Amino acid sequence: MHRHIRGVNVAVCGGAGFLGSHLVDYLVEERGCNVIVLDNLITGKTKFINSKAKFVWCDITHSEFELIKIFKEHKIDYVFQYAAEPYIPVSFQRPAHVFDINARGALLVMNAAQEAGVHGILQVSSAEIYGNVDGKITEEHQAVPHSTYGASKLAIDMLVQCRWKEAKTPAIAMRQFNCLGERETHPYVVPEIISQIAAQDDKDVVVKLGNNSFRDFQYAGDAVRMAVELLEKGQFGEVYNMGSEDGVQIYELAELIGQIMDKNVRVQEDINKKRPWEIWHLQSDNTKLYSVIDYRPQYDLANALTKTIVYFKNNHYQWDF
Repeated sequence: MHRHIRGVNVAVCGGAGFLGSHLVDYLVEERGCNVIVLDNLITGKTKFINSKAKFVWCDITHSEFELIKIFKEHKIDYVFQYAAEPYIPVSFQRPAHVFDINARGALLVMNAAQEAGVHGILQVSSAEIYGNVDGKITEEHQAVPHSTYGASKLAIDMLVQCRWKEAKTPAIAMRQFNCLGERETHPYVVPEIISQIAAQDDKDVVVKLGNNSFRDFQYAGDAVRMAVELLEKGQFGEVYNMGSEDGVQIYELAELIGQIMDKNVRVQEDINKKRPWEIWHLQSDNTKLYSVIDYRPQYDLANALTKTIVYFKNNHYQWDF
């Protein structure tokens, strides 16, 4: 069934965060939707919320009944579940906390949405469910998470599939690869590199980094457009990879960012920044996704980085962490 997400009532859990706020802007400004933003503002910011959207403070781990009430009161047609603890290092110190949000909390959203009669749910999963794979990763590759964060995302990913079989819960799991863009809310690798370069006045700068892994980076604005079309056209109970299908070694990424910022970068390995059990290669194969959606990314890595750097400079050379 083709679902139409235009001019309808939509809830975005985590809509005050990085990707969530990009999604809200797109739904409001280009899809004409009535959007309810649900967020507990631990990392999200009220200043990120589109002025045409309605904000409701909500912690998805608190109460399934509260979520049902919100969805019913606002007559929600579709739910985008972006609320999460996305910063992987947190899972090293607080595994139960991360699992509670990313797995149990997300399940409460899914259950509540079905109880409230929504037409479709998009649950954001993660490329971090995969282990090391040479080349592009398809949905058929084995899931071997290397962190509690990855395990928590695999749990909700599997629950999307199970709940469709058990109860016809109308949900899709989207395995999102790395994103970048304006309004970053966590010190991921791109903000880290930009900050280190900006803090040095010299033309020649040193950037200290951990593992030189390979990552697929996608511009946030492209990612949310693809996500909306996926919920319109994808099959419930299915999983779909989403990324740029390109990628770069992290040390080469630092050099590219340096070029855009007119700096000569030399990378220095920092053992304190190394991840304990690294996934060395993450690169999306979007074949399954592209079999159902028409939109294709409009921004390559260099353009996406440029937009991110401009935001950082316009934001008084700081991030919103």
